Amino acid sequence: MKNNINLIKGTHDLVGSDIIKYNYILENFRNICNQFSFKEIITPIIEQEDLYVRGVGEMTDIVSKEMYTFLDQGDKKICLRPEATSGIARFAASNYESGAMKLFTYGPMFRRERPQKGRYRQFNQLNIEIIGDKNPYADFEVIFIASRLLESIGLKNKFKLLINSIGTKDDQTNYSKALYEFLKLKKNKLSEISQQRLEKNTLRILDSKDTNDQLIIRDAPKLKDFLSNSSIDFYQNVKNLLSSHGIGFIEDDLLVRGLDYYTHTAFEFQMFEEKRQNTILAGGRYDELISMISSRDIPGIGWAAGVERLIDLISIPTFAKNKKLLIAVQDTSYVAQFKLINHISKIDVTFEVKSGHNIKKFFTYADKNEFDYILLVGDQEFHNSSIVLKNLKSKEQKILLIKDLDLSNEIR
Repeated sequence: MKNNINLIKGTHDLVGSDIIKYNYILENFRNICNQFSFKEIITPIIEQEDLYVRGVGEMTDIVSKEMYTFLDQGDKKICLRPEATSGIARFAASNYESGAMKLFTYGPMFRRERPQKGRYRQFNQLNIEIIGDKNPYADFEVIFIASRLLESIGLKNKFKLLINSIGTKDDQTNYSKALYEFLKLKKNKLSEISQQRLEKNTLRILDSKDTNDQLIIRDAPKLKDFLSNSSIDFYQNVKNLLSSHGIGFIEDDLLVRGLDYYTHTAFEFQMFEEKRQNTILAGGRYDELISMISSRDIPGIGWAAGVERLIDLISIPTFAKNKKLLIAVQDTSYVAQFKLINHISKIDVTFEVKSGHNIKKFFTYADKNEFDYILLVGDQEFHNSSIVLKNLKSKEQKILLIKDLDLSNEIR
């Protein structure tokens, strides 16, 4: 007896109500991105590993533990993309000319994480990025779009926006020195990974998810006390734009992004529920990223949202449904003789073809699957070049000649 081949651990099929929600989220995402003049891009699923080692950072969990990497011909290290921003940054490094390059993308990402509800090893993500614009308006715009997207898919009044400024690289360097002096006295109390980061990249400790690390960090010096006047002004402009457009926010001094390349604005949208994994969308300004993977120095800002997380949170959307028509024929040759599909495909209707001799089964099937109409062609109808069309809701029945057939007048 052959064993079944099952799904790979950490993967899942999108089907039924989940695919309806997926397409609904994607449709709303596309619509709002097009409204704000973003252009769609689809980057490769495989990239050179070095793109993420240099970009995301060698000390991150993504690079050190979670990437799917393999040797290609010529012993080149290739990996499945764990996130989308680095691929867009690679594209921008070669193709950016001037002004704002506004891009959006979506698709599967891959990380070898511990699978749990809403978190998979292959997952879908939405991303938008503005490349080449240092104006705080760009920060506001991507946050505004995120807020509108979440509202459009039915999450209005169910989320909160957290924001912070992590300043410039100079601000971070000054802060890093103070943070190091504070943390080196507590080194033995830090987690193993934070002890490693202390000497190599102290700011990375702020990303720690270890509970004890977080308690220590809460008493550490605050980054906001090391911001330059220009960084404070930039942050204030972003906050003013958000407030003027009715976008509420909470300032969180401990909110950071991966600090290898992020600068200025960092933000997260979280559900109000008090759960460890309540972030649904996150992003920030990454003015240093492109210079890490190329010889060009181009600023950028963007965000990412996990689609599976959103699918778990929203309800099945309601749409104006097409009428459903069951085409029931005694012999499938009648479909060809009457060219029925030509007639049906010209109207806005969802249909299915069934053949057989048991008319009772046709009506049982139509009732069970909520069809609105049934179109019948038996031997008698075929010889008379006619069809029977019955409205299953009103029970009205008509005999229609093929030569005069215009179903747009009958199915409304």
